Amino acid sequence: MTILKFHRWNAAFLCGFLALHFVTHLSGVFGVEAYNNTQNALRAIYRNPVIEPLVLGSIILQIIWGLMLLLRNVRRGLRGRWARIQAISGGIFLAFATQHVIAMALARWVDGLDTNFYWPASVMSGAPFIWYFGPYYFLGVSALFVHLGCAIRLVLMRSKYRPYAQSAFWALTLLGLTMALVINLTLLGAFYEIQLPDEWIAYLRGYVAGYTPG
Repeated sequence: MTILKFHRWNAAFLCGFLALHFVTHLSGVFGVEAYNNTQNALRAIYRNPVIEPLVLGSIILQIIWGLMLLLRNVRRGLRGRWARIQAISGGIFLAFATQHVIAMALARWVDGLDTNFYWPASVMSGAPFIWYFGPYYFLGVSALFVHLGCAIRLVLMRSKYRPYAQSAFWALTLLGLTMALVINLTLLGAFYEIQLPDEWIAYLRGYVAGYTPG
């Protein structure tokens, strides 16, 4: 099986985890408690001694395979608009996913923190963190759905459902942009006030001395 086929089948497996992950994020619209309760319930599915190593291994392999495919396609030349869109969105999400996994590992296994609602909300609580993480979350989520849209479009273009290929791409892209906006607004405290616990303020002060949420 080629790297591309591995990449596609592995992506199909990861979509199950990502669906649960986005359910958690969207539940945050209803409050911090709703987010954390949803996350704790869903963790029973993916954060256990059997499933979690598979998910983490799958993510790491997807990052490696994605980088290999990106470099190969760039070397060969990106011919056409859709090839460029797929490569750019894949590259953005690749950078996002790599940093996200490393940051999760450091927060959870080095700092000993529970990576619940307050983990992403902490870096959206004020400058200078928000200057980076605002675009980071928005572009990361949007790029994922654009990349998936490119993949679905290609599948439909090669099937009897070819007339729906463009519509499927735009539907996924608009869904991604909407979800990215909702997630960012939630983490920014647009729907309710967010009070960071002391341990998360201390976490941020490990990077910026004397930091106070804005």
